[in-house]
Parts: sequence; structure tokens; C-alpha cells
Amino acid sequence: MTGSRSGGKPARLGWWPEVRDRSGDRQPLTRDQIVAAAMNLIDAEGLEGFSMRKLGQELGAGATTLYWHVKDKDQLIDLVLDESALEVRLDDDAAAPWRDRLAGLAREIRAGLKRHHHLAPLYGARIPAGPNTLRVMEHLLALLRAGGYQRDKLMLAFASLTNYVIGSVIMDNRALSGPDTEGKSREELQAMYLAILASLPADVYPNLVRLIPEAGPAALAEDTDFEYGLQRMLDGMEADLIRSDGA
Repeated sequence: MTGSRSGGKPARLGWWPEVRDRSGDRQPLTRDQIVAAAMNLIDAEGLEGFSMRKLGQELGAGATTLYWHVKDKDQLIDLVLDESALEVRLDDDAAAPWRDRLAGLAREIRAGLKRHHHLAPLYGARIPAGPNTLRVMEHLLALLRAGGYQRDKLMLAFASLTNYVIGSVIMDNRALSGPDTEGKSREELQAMYLAILASLPADVYPNLVRLIPEAGPAALAEDTDFEYGLQRMLDGMEADLIRSDGA
């Protein structure tokens, strides 16, 4: 992992749980070990399949050991969420064009979220108050400000870009439900959907029937839609800055 630990000691946050002093104790686990195991369990089974009981079984530890390090399951999930943000690399080339740096950071954030996609919805449901998450937000704001965004537009650009990146991961990894979907792989579900489109009456749904054959395999490739949307968003952001400078 790379992140704030390589960039100096992060600022102390009064609301963020401090690591308890283990000097002289006999605790068999560290908080880092507990957080890492919790992240692996959530990656494997999702948030619905995660519990402190399962985590204890995974670590071979009792509840007393776990709760010595974390107050409760909620606090542990916040720690896991913030730990995932530590994987976002911020060592981009400061001499590179502004747009390239912004696009690179968006891709980096998305890659981190995809590695832990069960956590992505939490970014819209919990206050992002951990040091690693704040460090990513600070870097993104610095890039936007360097490009010329200020005041209200800085906030709007920040929200638009983060919402797009997080939303793309949530949509890519959503679980489909309904008739005949249970137990099918992503590829099988995609094939089922394409077959439905191909079976539609062309006189009623001419555009849906032609959609996939005309698009070709390149448009269906993984991440193609994200990259297209990202580039169009950056087009709009650059045009907005030019208009603002002109005004």
C-alpha cells in the first residue's frame, strides 16, 4: 500500500480513534491486523456477510480482544473504509498537464474502489472523516484549484467528479436480481441481456435492437464507458474554466 504513511505523520484528528498503547500488554493482535482481516472479509463476503463473530473466527480471537482495539462494528467499518483510501497513489507528476493529473487521480480513485467495491456505497452514506480519505480529498481539491477552480465552482467540480467516479464503481458492481439471474456470472448475465435486446421487435424498438451490433466490441470493453464519460466531463470542465476566464 502507498499513501499518507509515506508522506509524513498525518494530522491528529480529535474524532478519529487513536491506536491504543500496547506497551506491557498481552494483546495477541494489533489494530492494523484486525482492520486488514476485516477488509479481506468484506471483500470476500460483502458488508451483509460481515460480522464481528465471523471476524473473530477468522482471526482466532475472542470478542474481548477485538473490542479492546475498536469500540464496535461501526467504528471498525469506518477504519476499513479509511484504510482502503490509503491505497490511492498521489505521487503523480507535478509537471504534467492539469487535465492529465486530474484524469490520473480519477482513475486511481476508481481503481482503489474497484478493489474493494463493497465499500463504494459507504462513501455516500458515511462522513468521510478519516486521515487517509481526507488526504485524497485534499489532493483532489488542490488539483482543481491549480486548474483555476475557486469558491462555488470548486465545490461543484469536486462533487461532480467524485460522484461520477464513485457512482461508476457502484453501477459496475451492482448485483442483478430477478427471474433466472440467481447464480449466474457477470458474463452470463450480460449475454442474457444482449439476447433480450436482440429478440425485441425491430419495428417497435429499432434503436435498442441496433444498439449492440452497431456499437461493436470496443464499446462493451471494461472501463470504456468510464473513460468516455471522464473525458467528456473534463472537456466540460475545461470549457467552463475558459468561459470563466473570458468573463
